[in-house]
Amino acid sequence: MFGLDDTGRLTFATNEFAALLDRTPDELVGTPVEALVTAEDRETLTATRQAVSSASDRMTRTCQVTLPQSGRSRPVTLELAATDDGSVVGSLCRTAETTDPFQYLFDLIQDAVVGFEIVNFVPIVRTVNPAFVDTFGYDREEIVGEPLNEYIVPGDRVEEAVNYDQRTASGEINYAVVSRKTADGCREFIYRGVPYDTADGRRCGFAMYTDVTDSRRQKRRLRVLHRVLRHNLRNELSVVFGMSEYARANAAESAVSLAASRALDAADRLAAVSEKARCVETALNGDSDQPVDAAALARSVADSYRPDAPVETALPSTLPVTGGTAVYDAVDNLVENAVEHTPPDTAVRITAEQANGDAFVRVLDDGPGIPAIERAVVFDDEDITNLQHGSGLGIWLARWVAEAAGGGIEYDRTDGWTTVSLRLPLSDADDVLTLVDAPESASEPTR
Repeated sequence: MFGLDDTGRLTFATNEFAALLDRTPDELVGTPVEALVTAEDRETLTATRQAVSSASDRMTRTCQVTLPQSGRSRPVTLELAATDDGSVVGSLCRTAETTDPFQYLFDLIQDAVVGFEIVNFVPIVRTVNPAFVDTFGYDREEIVGEPLNEYIVPGDRVEEAVNYDQRTASGEINYAVVSRKTADGCREFIYRGVPYDTADGRRCGFAMYTDVTDSRRQKRRLRVLHRVLRHNLRNELSVVFGMSEYARANAAESAVSLAASRALDAADRLAAVSEKARCVETALNGDSDQPVDAAALARSVADSYRPDAPVETALPSTLPVTGGTAVYDAVDNLVENAVEHTPPDTAVRITAEQANGDAFVRVLDDGPGIPAIERAVVFDDEDITNLQHGSGLGIWLARWVAEAAGGGIEYDRTDGWTTVSLRLPLSDADDVLTLVDAPESASEPTR
């Protein structure tokens, strides 16, 4: 809605109305209402406004006008009504009946989209959405009618872009990660190109660009950091182990020997975290879509702890799930954590069942339960600021394995027993990986 004084200037505007004009309410106050519509509609709007203002009663009239926007023009129906004090209140009744509903998707989608026509194997821009204008920095009027590649394709990617254009000209769909020039420099996008033919035989298409620059850069940085840290950590820990062993063996004072022992204990814990991180990377790089027999893998996990630790099982003969051999690592890490915190005379239990269309593999223990600070970040998505030095990394691995497969992880504490459940999608595949088929890397527990 909006209000008009006796000269036709806006006295107020709602946020919704201002947004249609890519303005703010404060920017619209004082603006002649005729300035908000296209030139050809101003006379119609003026006549309607004057008719409402001069009427002796509180009459209401409507008129169809077009509101210009950055991406396109929007036909609308305005309703003007007189008030008791002689001012006029306007509201947008509806968009014109001819408005294409798919245009709303085109306008409002947050990915940059360009509509083009292939002319002599070259994509010529026919339309762009507002997100394209924001992302690439070209106004619609500036780029429509121009070759798309000349504006957004970096010099070293021209041949790649031409190959995509040739595929589009042949009626093929494109899907790739590409680098394109934007208002903020070169960015990486998931590019989807969809061709279509018009009624008069022209080859046209849409290109959609989803910005993935930040996520891909983050992934690369983490990969490099992981490799560098793992290499340096191993080398430096070797020195720490050697020097601490020497100091403990040759210390003349008990205090020095004790300090060396504590240094060795700390180095052992650090080496264990490093090894756990390596195991996480290995497990998560597997095929999460591969069907496996969760019951067979759980039995193998239980066997790997016997006879050193009592582990009981209540498992079906077979339980095909999706998740790959990383399911072994997930169950193994949950059992390892349970064994570590369960009294020696109490068995850890592994159970499995089908329920509500999913498979559940549960690990139960009689220990003190997972600390609240760690439980909050793993199970309740709280901030990770208080997680201490990678403790609970095995539980994180279990969660990531379950999520990669399309499942999840659950925690329950009842009657002194802790239950952590892996929820995994059931599989009906015929080629389920059994224990016999499992690779050697999945037959060794991660401890």
